[in-house]
Amino acid sequence: MADSSWPDLKAGVAWSTLADGTMLRGQVDGEDAILLRQGDTLYALGALCSHYHAELADGLLSGDVLHCPMHHAQFDIRSGEALCAPALDALPCWRVERAGERVFVRERIVAPPRSRSQAPLADVLIVGGGAAGLAAADMLRREGYDGRLTIISADADAPVDRPNLSKDFLAGTAQADWMPLRGDDWYGERHIELLLNTRVTAIDVSRRQVRLEGG
Repeated sequence: MADSSWPDLKAGVAWSTLADGTMLRGQVDGEDAILLRQGDTLYALGALCSHYHAELADGLLSGDVLHCPMHHAQFDIRSGEALCAPALDALPCWRVERAGERVFVRERIVAPPRSRSQAPLADVLIVGGGAAGLAAADMLRREGYDGRLTIISADADAPVDRPNLSKDFLAGTAQADWMPLRGDDWYGERHIELLLNTRVTAIDVSRRQVRLEGG
């Protein structure tokens, strides 16, 4: 919930207060937001990391990439897209307009659907059921790969939020239903096959094969 003491970015802020590289904390229609200036270009996006809700205004801006200060998730400031684990969800974005010496955040930007062209890949097998494996599968689908996609995991459960599991859950401050990174329906909707309780013991790159425990 946005703090009412933060400026309403829709009401506008003075251009003179936005030095190059500035990340101004504020709110847009009651949502947490930051206003960024990069040269003469302005961006408005969600203020909290979509992983652990860290304050992105405390992060590092490097080119078009904003790095979370907590677990180093990365976001494209032009689109809000999550570029790598541990963050999986994009940040909201809004259009920004300069009018004279004032800067106004306008309507929310709805990202257009990606084109679904077939990527030049054979079947893809991801070994490991952690956040990185899930993020790789998610990015393949977002980039338009429509082929067979399988995640093999030695775990009994679908990918979970391991930092949350090893800290807050064991401390009794997090509920069990907070642990899954994605719900069961998410895998089915994206046609991602999960092979759980399955351990890979060897990878033969030349033959494009894996050896499973007991196999």
